[in-house]
Amino acid sequence: MGFGTDLQGRTSHDALLRIQDTEIKLLETMKSCLQKKIDGDKKYAQSLFSFVQLAQKFEKSEYSTYCSLFQAWETIVCETEKLAQLFQRKVDQLVISTLEKLSTLISEKRSARKRFEDERNRLEKEFSRVKDDVHNCKQEYTKSLERVRTSKVKFEEISTKGKSGSRLDDAKQKYQRDTMKLHKSHNDYVVALRQVQTHQENYLNSTLPQFLNFHQVYQEVLVEQCKNFLDEYQSLTSFATKDHNDIFKAIEAAVNKIDHTKEYTGEFLSSNKSDQLIPITFEFDSKLLDDYQGNLKAKEIAIDEFTVETLTSSKSRLEEEIKKLESTLENKESTRKEHETRINEIQRQKLTSDNPEYMECLNKRKVVIDLKREVVELKSNLKTSKEVLKLIDEPLQRFDGKTPPPAMDDMPLICEIQGSEGQNVGKTLNNLFSKIKFSRKKADSNTPDGKEEEEEKQITNYEPNVSSANGNLGVKPKSPVTRSSKLEDQQWFHGVLPRDEVQRLLVKDGDFLVRQSTNKKTNEVQYVLSVFWQGHRHFIIQYQEGGGWRFEGQAYSTIPELVMQQYQSKSPITNKSQAYLYNPILRESWELNNDDVALETKIGTGCFGEVFRGLYKPTGQVVAVKTCKDTLSEEQRKKFLMEGRILKQYDHANIVKFIGIATQRQPVMILMEYVAGGALLNFLRKEGRRQSKVTLTKMCCDAACGMAYLEERGCIHRDLAARNCLVGDNSIVKISDFGMSREEEEYTVSDGLKQIPIKWTAPEALNFGKYTSMCDVWSYGILMWEVFSFGQTPYPGWTNGQARESVEQGYRMPPPVGVPDPVFALTLRCWEREPSNRPHFDVLYKELKALLDQPSITNSWN
Repeated sequence: MGFGTDLQGRTSHDALLRIQDTEIKLLETMKSCLQKKIDGDKKYAQSLFSFVQLAQKFEKSEYSTYCSLFQAWETIVCETEKLAQLFQRKVDQLVISTLEKLSTLISEKRSARKRFEDERNRLEKEFSRVKDDVHNCKQEYTKSLERVRTSKVKFEEISTKGKSGSRLDDAKQKYQRDTMKLHKSHNDYVVALRQVQTHQENYLNSTLPQFLNFHQVYQEVLVEQCKNFLDEYQSLTSFATKDHNDIFKAIEAAVNKIDHTKEYTGEFLSSNKSDQLIPITFEFDSKLLDDYQGNLKAKEIAIDEFTVETLTSSKSRLEEEIKKLESTLENKESTRKEHETRINEIQRQKLTSDNPEYMECLNKRKVVIDLKREVVELKSNLKTSKEVLKLIDEPLQRFDGKTPPPAMDDMPLICEIQGSEGQNVGKTLNNLFSKIKFSRKKADSNTPDGKEEEEEKQITNYEPNVSSANGNLGVKPKSPVTRSSKLEDQQWFHGVLPRDEVQRLLVKDGDFLVRQSTNKKTNEVQYVLSVFWQGHRHFIIQYQEGGGWRFEGQAYSTIPELVMQQYQSKSPITNKSQAYLYNPILRESWELNNDDVALETKIGTGCFGEVFRGLYKPTGQVVAVKTCKDTLSEEQRKKFLMEGRILKQYDHANIVKFIGIATQRQPVMILMEYVAGGALLNFLRKEGRRQSKVTLTKMCCDAACGMAYLEERGCIHRDLAARNCLVGDNSIVKISDFGMSREEEEYTVSDGLKQIPIKWTAPEALNFGKYTSMCDVWSYGILMWEVFSFGQTPYPGWTNGQARESVEQGYRMPPPVGVPDPVFALTLRCWEREPSNRPHFDVLYKELKALLDQPSITNSWN
């Protein structure tokens, strides 16, 4: 079987052409896909290199020598770098070899297809020509026979009549000529027949079959080439090679070496061991009573007419507290046992880490750890309360039902004192004792520095938190729902705060808040309960037509009532989610109410909306208000709020002060101090020529001082310019507009040059998108040039492209007219090509301050 014997017909020929056309299309598709694969692998290799570069910023720790977790991560980074290099090599091989082979194969396939069609047509054309020759010879032979018969008849007719002469000769000659032509035609016909017979025999038995067989062999060679190409492709793209296996085995081995039971028990303990804490001795200081003459005794409760009422009240409160603590303790122990039972069930199954129940087991183990810790704290609190109760109860028992002794032996003398003072002695002491408060400390997860804030509450303001997951001594604040039924009055309602900002606030299981959102399809306002429960979850609060708000169960007339029921009942929000509400995330002090802000005069326009002069009503303070257009996307609103989040951490005379953010409804607003002088750029253009060199230098010094403060705190401004600085009283300069700022030592952008101020931006940031504080130093040099040129645009008369190209070639702007030489020398240092050669802001500030502190210099400038 083969092409030569089975594919001789015309339909088979057409089929061969079709399959070759289809194969060529397939190969072209392979080429397109391979190109896509190469592009994707290049990006993947680059992302792996970025991963490694980012990971290598983490400095090698002292713990790397003995902590398996650190060692595992170092192995992952090292092996990932090998993987990236391996990927890059294979991508290069795909481009250099595989793609080239495929291109050659496609070219050869097209040539083979054309050659096959041309050769087959040529063979058929030759066979047709031979067949046509036979047909033509036969026709000519037939005509010759007819002519011979005609000329013979005519010749015989003339001969029979006995005629002679020229007519007979002509007939004879014609007969002879026709006979000669007949014989020639006969021979031609016989030869043509033999030729066509032989040609056909060769064509059908040799030429055509061999041609088809040769074509089949050639196609098979091309298929083998294709196989080799695909084999090379799979070899270069396979993850099952030895190199890949070695990489992943090394990572797997490093991860498997992590033993959570030994991570901290070996060298870490021995290297960081310290002496156990020695208990502090708390004893009653008897010296306090050395000069005292009365009934008070060291280490004993004083029970008398002044204290009996307070002690009785304290006893009642302690007894109630002990009951609640015991109830809470019992519930937590019960919950712990349930979780431990479930953990044992799961552990008996010996599940792998990709099984959902395995993750459930880990989460429950963490919950059990928290519960055990809470139980220990509860027992400690319970023991303390019982000891205090015992101390109070023993003297009370001695005077049960009896009149307590007088507090003062010299009471008769006291009674002689007339007036309101004497009548109020007992009340004053009673009031003093009644105001005794029990306090606790609660970690405030929302404070930037992570410090603890002391939160004082009377003990009667607490009730047991049976299912609490946050472990705050087993007690919780009263219901997070205030008496007002308005949603806006609830401290856990965060208004139109974007989803990403909300998720930043929710960090542990049970954290929750309510926010306002917009339905993307209908553009209708909707309210969302955002919860952290094994990840961030967002539940739309449903409003039913009959009235009321609900999740799955009963509807309530207001959202605060619904949340209060869900919070107090400790029931899951939905049966499917099994998420619970434990810890309301309350608005911080800087989260303001929109109704408290009055917008007065528009003073400018920003990237995200308009800027107003306004009034903060609660304090009567004049403020600058940045508004965010409600038409912006979620991502743009996130960037808008980032400025406020960055600014609220800073407190410096040369940084515009943050007051708060109002997110209760649209428009979202950032409130900052109102700086009456306005933008530095406008000030320079209007008033700059009236300022002395000393004043202008002081402005530069102010800006350097503010930027040194930011650099020290790891903030990259990215848009430092005169337009983004404000001028306050006494020409003080304040850094403003943190819309492009980032709190990182190094920041890389990936969205091109959109919105980047080209003329103010350092070359390395333009070329590689990499920002550091040294980029801000470059921009500061431009700012200094702006100050002494009275607000002129940098690189005057040049386009952004011309300025960028000239700076790349080493051009630096000449000094503005009148700028002091020492000041411009600092400016040029800010424009050093190498970022490491530029001065830091603290150096710039100190050098400018030193210039201003020299009277001999400043007098000459004035």
